[in-house]
Amino acid sequence: MKQKRRGFTLIELLAVIVILAIIALIAVPVIMNIISEARKSSFKDTAYGIISAGEMYYAEKLLDPNGMTETVEFTFTEDGVSPSGLNVKGSTPKSGSMKITTDGKITLAITNGEVCITKDYDASEIETAEEFESCELGTGEMLEPVTEKSLSGIATTNDFATSVDVCATSGTCVVGTRFALRVTDTEIQNFYVVSDIDNKVTLIMDRNIGSSVDWAYRCGEATGPIAAIEYLESQTKNWTNVPEFNYVYLDENEEKEYEDIMRNNIHARLLTYKEAENIISNYWAYENLDNLEGYWLTRSSGGNYAWGIFNDGSFKNGSDVDEEGTDMESQCGSSYNFGVRPVIEILK
Repeated sequence: MKQKRRGFTLIELLAVIVILAIIALIAVPVIMNIISEARKSSFKDTAYGIISAGEMYYAEKLLDPNGMTETVEFTFTEDGVSPSGLNVKGSTPKSGSMKITTDGKITLAITNGEVCITKDYDASEIETAEEFESCELGTGEMLEPVTEKSLSGIATTNDFATSVDVCATSGTCVVGTRFALRVTDTEIQNFYVVSDIDNKVTLIMDRNIGSSVDWAYRCGEATGPIAAIEYLESQTKNWTNVPEFNYVYLDENEEKEYEDIMRNNIHARLLTYKEAENIISNYWAYENLDNLEGYWLTRSSGGNYAWGIFNDGSFKNGSDVDEEGTDMESQCGSSYNFGVRPVIEILK
């Protein structure tokens, strides 16, 4: 006799449906989150790819005779990027834009319709937000482009200089007058007046730039401050708002340890010994040295080294004897952990 086959009961079917529903409730959000994170990660890669393309664009522009003369803004749509010239690999964002300044800084705001990725000028990392509908370029420290490269044209205000001194346009700037200057469209540096002669103002930055650097003396060969000069120029070459000038470094030492050094189209120079004598009584002449002991002047020491201003407000040179009684001339290029402090010359 054949046994009658049984099917699933209604309760069993309901139990299976409930179990499948519970699995779906658990699994679907997890899967969707994985997909969303994958898309977000992929879009981050797109953003970094666009930034890299912007850096390459800037590098290529520097090879042109005129370099990068103005800030460039690229606009992204589903159809591509405009203006042309940006080599972006892969797909472009749904919408957004990117700006590249004359000194190579980049700000970015793009969206894929789900998230917004932004980067301010001075940020090293991108930021991601879900509010993609208000995806706009960050302001960062970007300033309006300078239209006139004069003292009054690049002067601005900050905590250091709460107002622009009237001597920027008329009268004489006294020694120590403070100015906050827009050395680039994204960078402000603080300066003190060293002199104001015949409408040309000489100013010194309130701190050293970069790190320590050697005076270019190498064991019996006095080559002058060329190493310090080249380092200073490398640190200030992007100061596009500061007008270029030509300058001749003269050895103020009577023994003339180095020949005259002509530098063309520079944005900053070293302070001379005579200029230092006029400002050394002021604390600001040797403030903000951090871990550096001082900064170089243009005068040689008579012993193949150079004079500098120390962090205690005194003049010293490489032929002095250190604390352990060692003649510094024997150390062939020792720099006392000195740095360079930019000096600029600018018309009102």
